[in-house]
Amino acid sequence: MKPLVKPDVARELSRLKNFQRDTVEHIFSRMYDPVSPARRFLVADEVGLGKTLVARGLVAKVIDHLWDTVGRVDVIYICSNGSIARQNINRLNVSGDKDATLPSRITLLPTVVCGLKGRKLNFISLTPQTSFDLRSSLGTYQERALLYWLLPDDWKTSTTAVQNLLQGGADRDSFRRRVSEFGRDQIDPELRSAFVEALAKRQEIKDEFLGAADRFQTWRQTLPDDDRAAQRQLVGRLRLELAMSCLGALEPDLIILDEFQRFKHLLDGTDQSGELARGLFAFPDARVMLLSATPYKMYTLAVECETDDHFRDFIHTISFLYHEE
Repeated sequence: MKPLVKPDVARELSRLKNFQRDTVEHIFSRMYDPVSPARRFLVADEVGLGKTLVARGLVAKVIDHLWDTVGRVDVIYICSNGSIARQNINRLNVSGDKDATLPSRITLLPTVVCGLKGRKLNFISLTPQTSFDLRSSLGTYQERALLYWLLPDDWKTSTTAVQNLLQGGADRDSFRRRVSEFGRDQIDPELRSAFVEALAKRQEIKDEFLGAADRFQTWRQTLPDDDRAAQRQLVGRLRLELAMSCLGALEPDLIILDEFQRFKHLLDGTDQSGELARGLFAFPDARVMLLSATPYKMYTLAVECETDDHFRDFIHTISFLYHEE
């Protein structure tokens, strides 16, 4: 594999219009000001003025700035749509190295983190629904197969019951085949240990899991509503615990939130998905770039007063940018 070379900043910036280049230079100077750095910055240009191009220019500047001082540079891109996330993370990739782009879910990091550790530069795309809003969702069959191999042995008193419980909506035989063929050698031992340690502090989840497993000893093609709800809730809690324990595997240097007004709940940190996002934003050296043409509502109609509050929306945005009450 050819060695990764530092991006050519001058070439990247030459592709921008003057106002876009000026924006990049201003954001970078504020983010890395030696006296009073702005660790969170909002770009609120109108639609069509090239916010993604500005973000690409900033990515190049940040990578160039950190290249000789850090062992690994992680750029994380978050937007509300998975296909757009995968498309735009490629547009932000200034390295020209296709292997540097890792679209993934936080909960699947145990299977790819070895690759992250071995690369100088990583681009990771995430969406709120698949990576942060985890509590009541079954996720994908890959996540549930991974959970099977991550769970402590004393949780798996019955292999059949646990696989029935984690099967979710997947075909019974297909899920068992996925579990048996899962690349266990790819699971990062440090992340597995972190997950097991986290579970050791949550006895109530273990008790709930073992109780649910008892009800899943026999496979049933159709589940009662109560069992299906319990399954969804329990798998969601396990995915959330896994995501929390996986945050330490990321080393975000630049986090880009695109059209963040569509998932503002992550900025508030008032629920568990927000708590997970807050853990990501709180990395000591991370810089956060917000992109939006409409960062808050300019006014509230009379019919919207019960659900919307433009002043509160504005204050929430400013509070996040200044990182204080």
